Amino acid sequence: MERLGRARLLYPGPTGLLALGGVSVFLAAGAAGAYVVGVVGLHRLNVRRLRRASGGFPPLAWVDWDALFAGLLPAPSGPGEAGGPAVHGGGPSPSLLTGTHGPGVLSRLGMLRAVAAGQPVEEGALAASGFSGGQARWLRTLSLLGARPDEALERLLAADVGSAAELYVRERLLLLHRTHSFNLELSVFSTKRRLTLGLQRFGEAPTLYFVRAMASALIGFNRAAIDDLARAVYFSRQAPFYLRAVAATPYIEEARPALAKQCRLALVPKVEVG
Repeated sequence: MERLGRARLLYPGPTGLLALGGVSVFLAAGAAGAYVVGVVGLHRLNVRRLRRASGGFPPLAWVDWDALFAGLLPAPSGPGEAGGPAVHGGGPSPSLLTGTHGPGVLSRLGMLRAVAAGQPVEEGALAASGFSGGQARWLRTLSLLGARPDEALERLLAADVGSAAELYVRERLLLLHRTHSFNLELSVFSTKRRLTLGLQRFGEAPTLYFVRAMASALIGFNRAAIDDLARAVYFSRQAPFYLRAVAATPYIEEARPALAKQCRLALVPKVEVG
């Protein structure tokens, strides 16, 4: 009997082995879970540190209304009022709305100013403004950005993306309103992948580089954000919107002083001599 007891101690039998195996599985799972939590926690601390160092790139929340209103009004015949009306998202007023226009487009100009300010549009006023059916649908979506961004996003998600402007607005809304601490990495990298495909499809659109910079900034990829801001400046042919976005980001002065200086100089009005 004594020998049998020793044998049982040395060899616990199949039931005992299963019990020991179950415990080891739970221990391994717990260790793996603790490791993952630790890695994610360290990553998030690093993201927070990098975002704090950059100041968060506030101008990336601006909206390029000139790009969104492209083709909806004739180009201004000359410079207009300085400054211009306030717009949703902050940032400079679009040159399309601050320039001088003829009397034939005043109703459409007023409609676009209301949309850029984040005001909902009335169907009657939109129908009377002379925009085509596709243009009116686009303006209805844009008019929701201020008061009902989730509804604007649902409209964009329900339709096929047909332009760089639509992709820009959709991805911007996804980053601002559907990205949170639980899906940060997945949301950012999914957005960057879709934008890369969009650049292949629509060409080197500055708006797509701009919103890709926003995605990088959210996860603390500050160098990638600055690189895409520089691309937006280049492919927009130094459009004032992107020049001002760079000039209004103090972190770029520290991290990429040559780019900051170039953009500031490009904003200085050219003086013609002769």
